Amino acid sequence: MKTTDFEFNTDATFIPSDPLELRGKVRDSGRMIVLDRSTDAIVHSVFSTIHDYFRPGDLLVLNDSYIMANSLWFKRGDERVHVSLYGHEPDGTYIVLMQPEQQSEAVGLTLTSINDDRLTCTLLEPMPNQLWKAKFEPLEQLVPTLDQFGHMFDDTIEFDQAHWRTKPEAYRSVYAKKPGSLDIPSAGLHFSTDLLTQIASKGVEIAYITLHVGTTEILAVRHISEEEIEDHKVKPEYFEVGDEAAAKINRAKAEGRRIFAVGTTVMRTLESLLVNKERKTTVQAKTGWTNLYIYPGFEFKVVDVLLTNLHQPRSSHIVLTAAFASKDFVMRSYDEMIEKGGYEFDMFGDSMLII
Repeated sequence: MKTTDFEFNTDATFIPSDPLELRGKVRDSGRMIVLDRSTDAIVHSVFSTIHDYFRPGDLLVLNDSYIMANSLWFKRGDERVHVSLYGHEPDGTYIVLMQPEQQSEAVGLTLTSINDDRLTCTLLEPMPNQLWKAKFEPLEQLVPTLDQFGHMFDDTIEFDQAHWRTKPEAYRSVYAKKPGSLDIPSAGLHFSTDLLTQIASKGVEIAYITLHVGTTEILAVRHISEEEIEDHKVKPEYFEVGDEAAAKINRAKAEGRRIFAVGTTVMRTLESLLVNKERKTTVQAKTGWTNLYIYPGFEFKVVDVLLTNLHQPRSSHIVLTAAFASKDFVMRSYDEMIEKGGYEFDMFGDSMLII
């Protein structure tokens, strides 16, 4: 399938740089576009009405990971080097962005943290888009140093560092419990505690999984530059599905109840559990890494409903939504949003519900 099929005019789009709460609004006040696959209808609504789309017995699956600081200053002699972590790798290494950019002959170069000289960063291998594969030693010192001295860097928006330090909860879902993401699992930001209570009161069950967002959120990685979407590659990300979540998923599947995924992170995690398996296979609790890339033609075996944010053109995220709702339906919805105007895109923007 041609990547150009997933382009749309972004001239009228707006990408906010702050969460709704830091713009004087409440979490569930954003806009929401609803795609009903059974009727081929598109409804323009607001997020607070999402409770109307739940049925008693639905299983709502949430990602309880939250974003850590992802950037630190290191030194190379008298030179300061800004290191931003963009992804975890299964072998314990990280994908990082170096500023100023380091030349390929810097392989083996070891940098020392400006804030804690026990922590070092060694460049192992240059990668496309100015990225490097690197290792941090001692690894157990990385998270405490990030927590105490780190700041936020993103290649698509400019984080307000003062807000990040003083109001970190604004950048997390209200149900977040586990630090580990290097970018925001953003679909869950729309839920308020009151709205979740209202949804649960309808007889909706809730399960929690964990996926720590990493390299798949880098604009250069999620943007598909290949002519054919099938030629694109995504990066692995770490996930955890515990015994309780697996049991709830299996009961919902066995009883024919809908499974409602909040975000592409949850979709990717749940569908990874049954890759190369029959639809009726029992889901097993699992901890591991997924490099699942979902594009049109993918057979969904777990998820029945998807909530996601509004995505960039030619991105692996918009391709995933097209796999779930069909390319024509999804792209028609984006055309409507652009024509109507006022929608906000990306991590702090509005949402799309596909039922």
